[in-house]
Amino acid sequence: MKKLLFVFALLLTVTMSAQEKKSFKGALEAANLTEVEMTKAMEIQKEKTTALKEVKESDLDAVAKKAKVKEIKQEAGKKLRAAIGKEKTKAMNQYWKK
Repeated sequence: MKKLLFVFALLLTVTMSAQEKKSFKGALEAANLTEVEMTKAMEIQKEKTTALKEVKESDLDAVAKKAKVKEIKQEAGKKLRAAIGKEKTKAMNQYWKK
């Protein structure tokens, strides 16, 4: 029984470590962005992250925070689509679905 549990734990560990860690930069690379597009996308992501941190640290109630987070994410999405185009945005979304 102990051997069976050990083998199961080992297989679980191997499976977990084999999964790809996804990142925003990986999504940008998957979309084959140019250097200019990549730089602009990284700036948009940095702005979004900063705004989300500010909301998290604010004194807003939970409902207001949730609404503000949604607004920030939607605005960042619009900026990203405008910067890199619809097709490359689709390619980035495909990366996250894999």
